[in-house]
Amino acid sequence: MTKPDLKSIAEIIGSFKLPFQNKSAYKLGIIENAWIEILGEQAYQKVRKFSVKNGILYVYCDSNSLRHELGMQKKRLLDALNKKIDQELVISDVVFY
Repeated sequence: MTKPDLKSIAEIIGSFKLPFQNKSAYKLGIIENAWIEILGEQAYQKVRKFSVKNGILYVYCDSNSLRHELGMQKKRLLDALNKKIDQELVISDVVFY
């Protein structure tokens, strides 16, 4: 009798997400989840839209005060986002509108 080919849960989940990894909606979902974990739900609620183009994250804020505060913490936020999203994608810069 042969052993069954058992896989870990991480391998199974990885195989399910593989076809979606190059899709922009998947990447934005990863970024939005990281944003919520780093800055919290309130900061997420004040963002109108996220977009990514050529490794640059564009964040459209509803609040001028949030845009100013994020601009002051840009380097720290960029490092935290890249650490949180790990190797899913790399963000080289963040631009706030």
